[in-house]
Amino acid sequence: MKIKFIGVGSAFTTPKYYQSNMLILARSGKKMLVDCGSDARFALSECNIHNLNLSQEIDAVYISHLHADHIGGMEWLAFNTYFCPKRVIPKLFMEERLMHDMWNHSLKGGLGRIEGKKMNLSDYFDCRPLANGDSFLWEGIKFKLVQMPHVILDENGHCSFGLLIKEAEYEGPAVFVTMDTQFQPEVVSRIGEKVVAIFHDCETSPFKSIIHTHYDDLCTLPKTLKKKMWLYHYQPDPDCQPEADGFKGFVAKGQEFEFTEK
Repeated sequence: MKIKFIGVGSAFTTPKYYQSNMLILARSGKKMLVDCGSDARFALSECNIHNLNLSQEIDAVYISHLHADHIGGMEWLAFNTYFCPKRVIPKLFMEERLMHDMWNHSLKGGLGRIEGKKMNLSDYFDCRPLANGDSFLWEGIKFKLVQMPHVILDENGHCSFGLLIKEAEYEGPAVFVTMDTQFQPEVVSRIGEKVVAIFHDCETSPFKSIIHTHYDDLCTLPKTLKKKMWLYHYQPDPDCQPEADGFKGFVAKGQEFEFTEK
């Protein structure tokens, strides 16, 4: 199993970083796109995944939450795969309430009809809705949803769903990707004991937005956690030295990580 970051930046970033989306590369060669933000079509093109080949290249999509740097490319992806001459419908994995809201509040206006036909999300994707805390299998890899707080207003707060990832068919190590999250040291500590690597949301702006985990907060974590931790979703040109502070470092755009048997 490999994880390739096609982008590592925050919502308001530059082509040097692109937005934080990634590819999961299975042993079979199939690819899962994890989040599909507004920059995704450019980021994928830089990875030599081109528009005409999307239906063959992207086997599945996972969406963590509904901000545009994570779903802003979904209309583009839906139309490009739907009208592909050799169309294969991509699987779509996401928490069930988010899937409902993504269609009704974000995508339906543009995707809800084509010439002579009313459309649903299931016309574009093989929808696999999941309950909070569910696990799912894809190409021999097990993914477990981990709910993380992101924008909290009321009981209908805007959650993000991180992923605990492990190859099910091999004795490979587990990794944790937080997705966008507020600082959750208890959750990260509990899961961090079970994994070999943590990819953590990291805000590097001079002020704290609260809805993302700030670099200064991450610096307060124990050394045993920080030495497993790669930082992503940061602002352009961060003025930090993560290696000096005990982290693995900032993930670079295009960086690929391979996790094999122990």
